[in-house]
Amino acid sequence: MLARHDIGSFAATSAPEGFDLEDFEQAGLRGVERKFTPKDTIFTPGDPDDQLYFLVSGTIRLYKIYGDYKEATTALLKENGIFGKLSLVEGRWQDVFAEAVTDVRVVSVQKSSLEWAIKREPEFAMKLFSSLSERLRQSDEVIESLLHREVSSRLATLLINLGDRFGEGNGSGLLLDVRLTHQDLANMIASTREAVSKVMSEFQREGSIEVRNRKIVILERSSLAEYASGPSGLGYTGAGSLPAS
Repeated sequence: MLARHDIGSFAATSAPEGFDLEDFEQAGLRGVERKFTPKDTIFTPGDPDDQLYFLVSGTIRLYKIYGDYKEATTALLKENGIFGKLSLVEGRWQDVFAEAVTDVRVVSVQKSSLEWAIKREPEFAMKLFSSLSERLRQSDEVIESLLHREVSSRLATLLINLGDRFGEGNGSGLLLDVRLTHQDLANMIASTREAVSKVMSEFQREGSIEVRNRKIVILERSSLAEYASGPSGLGYTGAGSLPAS
């Protein structure tokens, strides 16, 4: 059976409240736990799609390669999140990279076992499908946030979302508890490192954010919100075409 672990509270966009490893255990599912260190690859495109993954602790990112070997981050997930292809049908292949951002612990469960549990445990099935639906909703929001918007608007939207998910209050602001380079941020908004660096400098000069020990601190969320709600348009720079889904 799955080992029970002490798990922190759920992030705003992680699995629905109440969904954790105990649900897998109560449904009679067996899983395999693995540990990864930063930059370790959990799976790559072409790997068998026969498992669903539960992130016990740490942070991972999902990304694709497009164009001239450019990376596009499609999701950044914190503990208690579910990842892997959302289809529960076996016999297909992964189509994204999953990489550890921090030290992580992951439990994988065979999809054949999930199918068995879904048929026999309706409450578990509803919780699982709710979590998968949340992942789809997040993906839709990411795509919508990129469409025809200036770099400053897209970056402000991203920082607000990251603050909601990874932010920790530290008295003077909201500290993003994950280290992200300007290239990492660019990969998340289909832009370039140069364009992101320019906008980040503007945000810092205006006092909206600051950087401490290579971590971003949001000082004025309302200021970022103004950028995020700014006018859309095709005149933005540094973005190029959107990555293929």
